[in-house]
Amino acid sequence: MERRGRRNRSSSSSRGSRSWSRGGTSSAEKVENVAVSDVPPIVGTCTLMCPEAERAQRERLRDLATFERLNGNPARSSPSIAVKKVKFHIISLHKLRGCSSQNTSPMHHLNLEQLAKTLTSLFNLYGANRHSNSTYENEAEFCSFYVLLHLGSHSQPLGESLSWWFSHVPSSIIKSKEMHFSRKILRYFRMGNYKRFLSTVAAEASYLQYCIIEPYVDEVRVLAVSCINSGGYKLHPYPLSHLSKLLIMKESDLESFLKSCGLQICTDEGHNLLPTKQTTFCHPKDGSQNYRFWGMEQFER
Repeated sequence: MERRGRRNRSSSSSRGSRSWSRGGTSSAEKVENVAVSDVPPIVGTCTLMCPEAERAQRERLRDLATFERLNGNPARSSPSIAVKKVKFHIISLHKLRGCSSQNTSPMHHLNLEQLAKTLTSLFNLYGANRHSNSTYENEAEFCSFYVLLHLGSHSQPLGESLSWWFSHVPSSIIKSKEMHFSRKILRYFRMGNYKRFLSTVAAEASYLQYCIIEPYVDEVRVLAVSCINSGGYKLHPYPLSHLSKLLIMKESDLESFLKSCGLQICTDEGHNLLPTKQTTFCHPKDGSQNYRFWGMEQFER
């Protein structure tokens, strides 16, 4: 009888705990609910299809599509017919990268996701309206953007392999200068050919192409410094004036960049030099300063 009573009390206690876990709210859940409720909602402020500032700029630059022109005037539009340019997300990559706030990381990820979705829709429209091997005015440009989005390791923005995607692209697009540039950049990046990568970007990249490439520029620069440091002759330090031209960055920025890589600089007869074979080399920590291209003005609007 005593053992049976103990068993009944034990089972009753366990039933009570199970009912609490099903019906009650744990402290962790309460904290999560409070945290979510404290986040203010995001409210959009632009009620137009195209922001006024962008519309004014595009009117000034005569950068209006035919359907956006008021009475056929290439320098006039209106809020009812001007639409946001499918290129907004690419420029946002560059703008978000330049923000110092740590809260931009989720926005950066969301922006990349939206860029991939808009490219998917665009390519579907190209395919649905294609006749034979015909192409559209800006199709090669947008295809080059898609190729450049594969610079990151294991990156497949549209969820398909790049080789499969290439097999469905018209030959005229493959042979275009935009695609020729993007394929070269992709090849140089994967081969680790830092000299060709940086010089080709500086000489041939458009503003929008550079916006996509920019996050990988410092990565290639780190590779270049690593190779020079490990492969250089210890008795012959590398002149910073030469390294500045190779990495396409100002010498003042270069000194800071080298220090972020754990390397020391020396001076000889007024010339700044990089001693090689330094064992203190390391990859810069995440969130380090972003160093702009020397002559970046050509990419600014």
